[in-house]
Amino acid sequence: MERLSSYWRELLGVEAVRPEDHFLEVGGNSLMATMLANRIEKELGVQLSMVDLFNTLEHVAALCEELLREQGRSVPAA
Repeated sequence: MERLSSYWRELLGVEAVRPEDHFLEVGGNSLMATMLANRIEKELGVQLSMVDLFNTLEHVAALCEELLREQGRSVPAA
């Protein structure tokens, strides 16, 4: 979750995000979600939809972990 948290902080321009923070509620929008999806795909190798990203950090992290496990991979260290 730390890696995704860093993506959110950088993209949203905030100092901190909590697991229960919702992407849209902390300032995200569809353009930022597209940028986030592209970064997640490039760096983690999993594809997420906008619906997936318009959720909490905790939910997005759990989904990424699940998709990586399905691929036989683990979440890379931050």
